[in-house]
Amino acid sequence: MVSVQVSLKKHKKALLILAAAALIVVACVAVRLHSLPPKTGKSGGQRVTLQIQNGDYRAFLAQFGLDSNGKPTAEKAVRIPEEFDETYSAYNELQRQAGFDLTPYRGQEAVQLTFSVRNRTETPRAVLLVLRGCVIGGHLTDGIYGSEPSALVI
Repeated sequence: MVSVQVSLKKHKKALLILAAAALIVVACVAVRLHSLPPKTGKSGGQRVTLQIQNGDYRAFLAQFGLDSNGKPTAEKAVRIPEEFDETYSAYNELQRQAGFDLTPYRGQEAVQLTFSVRNRTETPRAVLLVLRGCVIGGHLTDGIYGSEPSALVI
């Protein structure tokens, strides 16, 4: 009888460890899924795709009425900061007004792509932040460092 109780205690401990490990795995998967970029959004009441299909940035930008050849004039890796300073908080507020939010991507590395836009005179450049093939943010700019960006509204 004593050996049966010891065996049950031993298995109970193993089952508890296994259950705890399973919970940790489920939590990690949930966090990962929550940080995936959305594949669609809305712009002007119309559904737009945020996923770049076959590298077709021209089609992506056209959804917003922007005429571009779809080839980036600049490309660089950027890390979304873990903690937003005053400048990045203001930039994220612009993103939020446009329908984006960079908060879920804190600490992650994205690609910043800049495109020439032919049908915009005041803001002739579109800047996109791309993570895992989806646009997570963007803005229009005149290309002058330090000038105020305007929203790429989704």
